[in-house]
Amino acid sequence: MAYWDSKQGKIVRQPDEPVSDYPGWVWEDCGCSGGFRWGGDFPADCISCGGNGRLAKHLESGALALYPGGPLMGRSMPVEVK
Repeated sequence: MAYWDSKQGKIVRQPDEPVSDYPGWVWEDCGCSGGFRWGGDFPADCISCGGNGRLAKHLESGALALYPGGPLMGRSMPVEVK
């Protein structure tokens, strides 16, 4: 799951990992803090992943879901972080 690297001053995301029982799907790091939103006055579940810390991504279509074949959450787009 993602973490803050204070030396580099950026959020470090984990690489995608295949979903063993679902070919064509991978687990993608949501980018939140272990299922919690970054910042704020108190811990709150991430609204993107529902507190899982990762989303299922269909490799062919780029569709994101809470789990393979589950509720769709949009589509993965390449993000360039500077």
